[in-house]
Amino acid sequence: MIRFRFFGTVQGVGFRPTVYRVAKELGLVGYVQNRSGYVEVAVEGKRAEAFEQALLKALPPLAKIERIEKEQLPSQNFTTFSIIQSQTGEGRTQLLPDMSVCDECLKDLFDPTNRRYHYPLINCTNCGPRYTIIKDLPYDRKNTTMAPFEMCKECRAEYEDPTSRFYHAQPIGCNECGPKVHYEEFEGFAAIEAAARAIATGKIVAIKGVGGFHLVCDATREEAVGKLRSRKGRARKPFAVMFKSLEAIREYGRVSETEAALITSQERPIVILKAKRELADVAPGIDRLGVFLPYSPIYYLLFSLIDTPLVVTSANISDTPIIKDEATLQRLGLHDGMLWYEREIERSCDDSVVTVADGKPLFYRLSRGFGPKSYYFEGVPSILAVGARQKNTIAIAAHDHIVLSPHIGDIKNIESLEYFQKVVEDFRRIYAFEPETIVCDKHPGYETAHYAKSLGKEVVQLQHHRAHVWAALAELELEHGVRWSEWVGFAWDGTGYGDDGKIWGGEVFVGDERRYHFDYFKICGGEKAIKDIRLQGWSLARAYGIKLGDRLFNIAYEKNINCFKTSSLGRLFDAVAFVAGLCERVDFDGEAGMLMERAYRGWDVGYYGFLIDEKIQIDFEALFKDDKALIPSRFINTLAAIILKIAQKEQKPVILTGGVFQNVTLLNLATTLLKKEGVPCFFPTATPINDGGIALGQVWWATLKRR
Repeated sequence: MIRFRFFGTVQGVGFRPTVYRVAKELGLVGYVQNRSGYVEVAVEGKRAEAFEQALLKALPPLAKIERIEKEQLPSQNFTTFSIIQSQTGEGRTQLLPDMSVCDECLKDLFDPTNRRYHYPLINCTNCGPRYTIIKDLPYDRKNTTMAPFEMCKECRAEYEDPTSRFYHAQPIGCNECGPKVHYEEFEGFAAIEAAARAIATGKIVAIKGVGGFHLVCDATREEAVGKLRSRKGRARKPFAVMFKSLEAIREYGRVSETEAALITSQERPIVILKAKRELADVAPGIDRLGVFLPYSPIYYLLFSLIDTPLVVTSANISDTPIIKDEATLQRLGLHDGMLWYEREIERSCDDSVVTVADGKPLFYRLSRGFGPKSYYFEGVPSILAVGARQKNTIAIAAHDHIVLSPHIGDIKNIESLEYFQKVVEDFRRIYAFEPETIVCDKHPGYETAHYAKSLGKEVVQLQHHRAHVWAALAELELEHGVRWSEWVGFAWDGTGYGDDGKIWGGEVFVGDERRYHFDYFKICGGEKAIKDIRLQGWSLARAYGIKLGDRLFNIAYEKNINCFKTSSLGRLFDAVAFVAGLCERVDFDGEAGMLMERAYRGWDVGYYGFLIDEKIQIDFEALFKDDKALIPSRFINTLAAIILKIAQKEQKPVILTGGVFQNVTLLNLATTLLKKEGVPCFFPTATPINDGGIALGQVWWATLKRR
């Protein structure tokens, strides 16, 4: 007899029925059993040695094997192969991400002869919700929000049949026994028809998605999009647009092979493309468009009735968490009608957002489909990392795994802080772990840091930009199996609290040493300057002896009233965008950078002079005298030239990370220059490059330190 123990994503993904089928095909006897944190398989028979390779070739779509233990044991004289009852204990399996509906379920959804015809919550073992419906582990129906819905006779038979793709599909249901969908007085497919009619007449419909409610309107109707902006308090920030098909997306955006693969992947993220034509008031002033395909049966049914693209955005007021329950949505009154279903959402989960740089994925937000992100790493200490203030995620190290949570959001108000705390407590409960150490940012004003210190555990702090670099190093090893012993880390972003008490944001580390940084410049205007970027532009001008702005600004600048010093490259982007005449205010993080990208004319226009010692200094006097139309291009080129110069000086592999590198133009240019010179370079491609990766960096740094 050969006994196997399979570790990884092997529970709740159709692994056991696949084992059963492979064993039967090979004529083997024995058993398969879910155990605490792994799956155990015993096989006997003439072809037992062929089992492992046959199984690896037949793995179900969502399964991922991290480790296999194998041993020869005396024969047990089994007479058949069986799936035996799961065994539970102290070990924990992993929370699994939600997945889009699979092709086989879609075929059933639109087959009039199938009993799940037009069933709006159709799913099987290979698709459907996980993270958003699980109340506790192990992933059994009784531990999900489907528990109140008793299976009918037909569903029960499929659920118990190991040859069926519905075998132990925990959210299984049908039109007879599953949750019902509603719109006003309508139910079932009639409710979806009513919602489609409302959207077609310019109404905003709240639709219950997998991880929360969306606000949906016709993306081609400017009046409807404008009404949605007004209700959400979202002046210019782009909306994501859902299209019926990839062909429909190609009418509005330029789609590469890599982008097409992401758009059509089972994770179904929002993908940021170069726009080909404008779409109402969806993305004002920029040349990018966020697109995605339907991922839940409800949206597929909706698009069977609608041909136009749809704005699909989270149902919330800006800077607050996505809404997951009907009562909260009704109180806010953001919608004209509500399409909802009876199954509860246990935990919220936003849509993932990704673009492509250097031919690889670049994550802005890791969430539905991709999160939680789990890595096997044997012998980890028990650690909780609480992340940053913006684009917050948390991470844990426990039970031989490092886990990065889905996107939580900006911790800006009571609602978002409470949501953050709920996620932390939820992970502690679900993963049954108690942290020995908590890692937080050094910023004394971060709510996440205050929370960490309130738990009464050992607290260690990691500087924000070091955490960016360590996040990239974590992905490099955990995702790609590569470990660099030395590196040059460019951590460029908006703002982060520095070791010297100043605001950092343009840092270059050689190993853990901060060896270079952009020269500090004084910004007058405090928090107001983050949105009113005139204040940043005027401040930069004053630093070089140029008097701009009004009398009150000049007095405040000279008397050092409401001023702070920063090395932030994100703030420099804002200041330069204003000097170039692109905008005076920004409505959302990264808007100035996107406007600069739209104005970019290429490497051939040249770059500004710069000096590099401990401080990085750009010839801003030349910039202020330059043709405004050329400023964005030459500024971006200057940054890429600085990266190359430092890399050549240090002769070490390069890491590019931080929110500034969400600028695809800069990232593509920098990687091209480095490759041309033969310099190894890396940027995160499976986890967020922005502050959404900070928690991963914190937990990885603390894990290696503790080990």
